[in-house]
Amino acid sequence: MTKEPELETKSQGERIDVLLGQMKMLCTQIDQIGLEQQRLLDEDLLEEFVVLLNSRNPKIETLAQTAELVEQLLNGQGVGQVLVQSARGQLDGMAAVVAEILSRDAKQQVIVEKRRDELSKQLSGVGATRNAMRAYSGGDRRPNPTLQDREG
Repeated sequence: MTKEPELETKSQGERIDVLLGQMKMLCTQIDQIGLEQQRLLDEDLLEEFVVLLNSRNPKIETLAQTAELVEQLLNGQGVGQVLVQSARGQLDGMAAVVAEILSRDAKQQVIVEKRRDELSKQLSGVGATRNAMRAYSGGDRRPNPTLQDREG
């Protein structure tokens, strides 16, 4: 956590609020990346899609670490029920956003796998075509010297 030393000087409630704010920001950023991923898929920009997909991994890791810290704080001593209920409500809202992200990811994965399979078929077709052309063209082969001797 980059802001953890700063959090140590705050009350437990303030620490939880700051962490929940970070989590909301991360959820929003991850959601926006997912929307951009969809645009890239729609435009058939698979390489850019993969780069963008990988760029969200640190955000997901930070979100998971922050959620764990919030849970520890909520389960600690001296946290009021009102704060716990408020935090749980916010966490439930973020869980709904994450569920939407996971649903979109599943749909995008199906599209990527379909395109990967299509590309694989195209590439195997290119190899088969190249081999067939090589077999039937005769190419730059030199005449067989044994046959030349018999002809002349």
